[in-house]
Amino acid sequence: MEEAPTMTTTSEGTFCLHQVTVTESSEDDYQYEEVPGDDDFSVQEGDEDLAKALHTMQEQTVDAQIMAQRPGQIAKHPLSETPEIVDDFLCNFLIRMGMNRTLDCFQTEWYELMQRGMLEPKDIGFVPDAYTCNQQLERENKCLRKEMESYKFAANKAKETLVKLQKERDFHRMHHKRVVQEKNRLINDIKRLKAHYASYEPMLRQLKLKYEHLLREKVLTSLERDRVVGEITGLQATLQRLECGSNIHIPVSRAGHRCERDERLEGPSQRALREAKDQNMYSGVHPYDPAKDPSKQMGKRFPKV
Repeated sequence: MEEAPTMTTTSEGTFCLHQVTVTESSEDDYQYEEVPGDDDFSVQEGDEDLAKALHTMQEQTVDAQIMAQRPGQIAKHPLSETPEIVDDFLCNFLIRMGMNRTLDCFQTEWYELMQRGMLEPKDIGFVPDAYTCNQQLERENKCLRKEMESYKFAANKAKETLVKLQKERDFHRMHHKRVVQEKNRLINDIKRLKAHYASYEPMLRQLKLKYEHLLREKVLTSLERDRVVGEITGLQATLQRLECGSNIHIPVSRAGHRCERDERLEGPSQRALREAKDQNMYSGVHPYDPAKDPSKQMGKRFPKV
């Protein structure tokens, strides 16, 4: 380092200036480490002495031990509320009411009177506790009114929700009643239909018996018809043989279920159609055989169906 002292004289006094040149040292190989800071310990001005610093650290250590050993014995003293003075009370009131111009006029006149000494000590003293209590009660009243408005709004909203839910409940209740009535009506209809169908069962059994009886009669009638057709065919064959022997023409009557029609009322096409039908009817009928006639056999009757 190089120092060059210089003397300077001013109106306030004489000062000595030293010019200092700092040469940079090469410390590339030096390892720098981070020094942790202690929040509880702070060096005050004038505490640069090592002995004072050690003494301060010892006191802080002892205080920490005492605090750790007796945490409940340390009493917290409540802070006393200092009453407001008159001008602060009035200024706060004007600020709260938004009367800025009145506040400026009040401060101007108030401090002017204070400078002139026209105010007595009782005029610039503290505000009585009654005014302070009234002001505090007024603030609490405003807060309570705000809370009441918020609760009232929440209550009105809950009331609207309750009315809406009651309407939905009534709607669903009516729908449920309607569904129950419909279900009961359907149950009654099902019971009535079951009883109605149950009354049909005896009738169906009776109709089934009638059907079986008619079916048996139909079979018996078919057998009787076949027998009669066989007899008629045999008689016709006998008459034809007699006709061939005596050369006497005997009209042959056709047996069947149809009645004879007047040939004068039938045309040629209807006559040909009728003859074809009669031929088809008797083409599959065998000639009458008295030996096979069941009516001529002794001790045999028609089987019962």
